[in-house]
Amino acid sequence: MGMRGYYFAIDDNLLQQITAGDIACKSLKIDDYPGLDIDRSWEAIHYLLCGDISDGEPPLGYVVPLTSDKGIDFGSFGAFSLRAEQVAEALQAMSELDEAQLRSRYDFPAMVKDEVYPLEPDTVSDEDEDAFFAYMLQHFNEIHRFYSQTVAEGKGLIFYIF
Repeated sequence: MGMRGYYFAIDDNLLQQITAGDIACKSLKIDDYPGLDIDRSWEAIHYLLCGDISDGEPPLGYVVPLTSDKGIDFGSFGAFSLRAEQVAEALQAMSELDEAQLRSRYDFPAMVKDEVYPLEPDTVSDEDEDAFFAYMLQHFNEIHRFYSQTVAEGKGLIFYIF
């Protein structure tokens, strides 16, 4: 099964209370919020957009927010939050990238070498290159749709790995 990435959209006021520590994220019924499961693509998409496995520069670093300094205590790996305006910035940046531009950023051998999750260097072959790009592109497009809906509703979001 592996580690999966999950987003859920949330009202900015509630998000502020969570990030301030006034409300525990674990007290929420996450199924009550609009959400998106991006399977095991989270680190690979961040790497594709930012060139590293974490701490990517905004606004593309907001697409799969993996930062070392803004975590929320939640689950085994913590969670990461984006305010509504950050979600809008990420959506704008994603909207400027088409499949050809994403393909030009794609460096499969570097991803394998850098052990980007979920790739396993000992089991990856050259035939996996196109299939893995298609897998990331599918989830990138789903993230784009989810961010569009989240922006239209004026919400922020929380991303976590489970």
